[in-house]
Amino acid sequence: MSVSVEKRTWWGGKRRAEDRALSAGSIPPVMLSSTPGATVTPSNALAVADVFACVRVLSDAAASVPLIPYRKTADGRTRADGRLSDLLRRPAPATTQANLIGQVMTHLLLFGNAYLGKFRDTEGHVSQLALLHPDRVTPELRAGQPVYTVNDGRGRRSEHGVDDVIHIRALSTDGLLGLSPVRECRVALSLSQGLAEQAAMFFENGARPTGILKAPAGQDETLKRISEAWSMRHAGTRNAHRIAVISGEVEFTAISGPLDDLQFVEQRHLSTAEIARVMRVPPWMVGASSGDSMTYSNTESQALSFVTHSLRPWLVLIEQAISEDSDLAPGALYVEFLLDALLRADSATRSDVYTRALDPLTGWMTREEVRRLENLDPEPATALTPNGALIA
Repeated sequence: MSVSVEKRTWWGGKRRAEDRALSAGSIPPVMLSSTPGATVTPSNALAVADVFACVRVLSDAAASVPLIPYRKTADGRTRADGRLSDLLRRPAPATTQANLIGQVMTHLLLFGNAYLGKFRDTEGHVSQLALLHPDRVTPELRAGQPVYTVNDGRGRRSEHGVDDVIHIRALSTDGLLGLSPVRECRVALSLSQGLAEQAAMFFENGARPTGILKAPAGQDETLKRISEAWSMRHAGTRNAHRIAVISGEVEFTAISGPLDDLQFVEQRHLSTAEIARVMRVPPWMVGASSGDSMTYSNTESQALSFVTHSLRPWLVLIEQAISEDSDLAPGALYVEFLLDALLRADSATRSDVYTRALDPLTGWMTREEVRRLENLDPEPATALTPNGALIA
């Protein structure tokens, strides 16, 4: 089998066709794998409820954190306006920053790689940012430079460098391609998928009978009538716990569930906790037991731990990938997520911090800075001294 490959780019430039045969070496390993868990792939992993919950927790959290462009100055830094700020606010038509960041996180969590395509206007400026599906991008190194072969989904392929593609990778063993948590831990994910299928089949097949009716041999018609009457009177949740009345030589024997069925719920809990561990999400955030009783104090510390150890490492990957791109962040520009949006303290704590920050001797903030953090309108300029104090 061979496919037609168009060299260079389908975004513009020269093209030439070549035939390239598909072999075991060129087919992704997941397509040839016969190991346990091979049925769970990055493309269908979201069908596993526990995976969907973990991915949604991290993606929603990342999407809710503003990504702010800054410019380094001699006195520190200042928020930057201009092309980068506009591009981050509206990366593409009908796309918001939250849409873009949430999708980047989803690709990283499922595929281990996210590819941002830089689309330019007629003057050569980057006017849009859009994600390329990881299954359609193949990275490789040529003479020490990354080259990305992109399939447009219609049989056309093109090659691009770092001028066209921003590659954000997760944990990597070769420095080129990020490792997919789904592929690397597919056995654990397959266990959760198998338990979900077992639950569906268990209840689809009527679960397990609660008992057996016994009658003397040779009374088939009698047994049939008793079975029909029993089903009409006692089947379904509305008839649960009704008193059974049987006449004649009929004996009822109760059946208890075997240990493996009785441990089914516990198996689901353990599977959920394992997937949460793979995705580095606190179990309590996806409805799994954390083994501890939750109080306000440790819930607050758990939230801080989630931001620090679960979310922040992913956000740093995104920050640095965009900040190191010379097209998007030239010179002294860089981007940073405003994590205060997730770590906002209660009003009493904020008031205490602001009181110390405004201290005339040891403080480090002005009233204007405090009002900006609290989303308040600035005070009239005539009512303030140069150092930000109110004029008596």
